[in-house]
Amino acid sequence: MELQDLLARFRQRYGEEYATFLTADWGPPPHVCPFCLTPTLRKLLIGDPTRKLGDSIWAKWYMWCEKCLRGIYCPPGTYAVPPGKPYVQWGDEAAIQNALPVGLKLIQPVKKAAEIAETEPE
Repeated sequence: MELQDLLARFRQRYGEEYATFLTADWGPPPHVCPFCLTPTLRKLLIGDPTRKLGDSIWAKWYMWCEKCLRGIYCPPGTYAVPPGKPYVQWGDEAAIQNALPVGLKLIQPVKKAAEIAETEPE
């Protein structure tokens, strides 16, 4: 399968806005926010040292733009914190909230956004 086909399927599954933000840090730096066009993308790794992946540990992450405060939580999958890379401990909600910027607006994947809309009162 070609990269363009994979990207098209990803955009269909997660939505254009989410996919555009996710792919902003693919490739070499500088990584530029696709919305405000500034090189202010940041990533918070959340690792679980009890779940080893070779020399690394299991992780999830948040990525956001420091300027416009748009961001995402990682899509499903297995991610890793490489040795020596700083991370916040998985399960430490206070530390995670402390590390994320105030006012962060998470872009929801299309499926999750639809689920949220179904549960909101009219």
